[in-house]
Amino acid sequence: MQLSQIKTFLEVLETGSIVKAANHLHITQSTASSRIQQLENEINQKLFTRTHSGVKVLPAGLRFQPYALRILQAWQQANQDIILPEGFKGLFSLAIQATLWERFSSLWIAWMKINVPEYVLRVEADWSQRMMHNLSDGYLDIALTSVPHAVSGLKTEKLMDDPLILVSSSPLPLKECLGANYIYIDWGPAFNEQHRLAFPNLDTPTLTVGLSDQALQIILKEEGSAYLSLKSVNEKLEQGTLHRVAGAPQLIVPLYLTYPENHANPEILNLGLQGLRDLASSMCKDYQDEDKRGNTGVFCEDS
Repeated sequence: MQLSQIKTFLEVLETGSIVKAANHLHITQSTASSRIQQLENEINQKLFTRTHSGVKVLPAGLRFQPYALRILQAWQQANQDIILPEGFKGLFSLAIQATLWERFSSLWIAWMKINVPEYVLRVEADWSQRMMHNLSDGYLDIALTSVPHAVSGLKTEKLMDDPLILVSSSPLPLKECLGANYIYIDWGPAFNEQHRLAFPNLDTPTLTVGLSDQALQIILKEEGSAYLSLKSVNEKLEQGTLHRVAGAPQLIVPLYLTYPENHANPEILNLGLQGLRDLASSMCKDYQDEDKRGNTGVFCEDS
């Protein structure tokens, strides 16, 4: 099995077309077809069937997809680990749940560049389930997520409670803010349950998004409201660009760190964890300082 076959398989799966896959990979259509056929012969399974519009993936192809992705990821990681820029000792990787990306990624990168300058960093936005697979496979060093996972070989610790507040583009009453222009953000199971208890009679929101940044951009460009992290909207509240909705309860998103119990390099792992713990501690201190001044009415508890 060759890496070129894996790349061609994933490209055909993504595009639904051997012709498009060949164009994207800068190879001929016959070469792409030959690679798929060789791969099918090696695993003794048909992966695609031809249609009038292109190709359709078969059940065996769907089952093979996660393995193909892992093979490609392992190869990419091996390249990064082995072929390092001069003066660097190794690679360290962090995956951050997409809804938390804006608040943690740049700050953690800055912390690591100061405290661990001799390591190449890989930071990616992802979703909890795939992060756990990548951690177990050794592709990641740490995952930051709002969903705790019990996975053999991995350790999970509480990082902090992140306060969310309901904000709106206009200073409207709570009932109006929960109307047609309300944007529901899927922050995770803990938030979803709190939200259900806080608003048991709320109709199904007409718009649900998985990225807080996306909801914020919609609110800033158009009218709307959503539960967003205080850290991400505090400046806009002070500027008057956004308004905190009076009478709306504060909700909480618990944040967790997950990492291998037995890491190949415990020293670098502990430094990566310390960077995230320091950021969480700083955020909680900012929240508590604002709370003492009576500006926010929030409480954040770090672990």
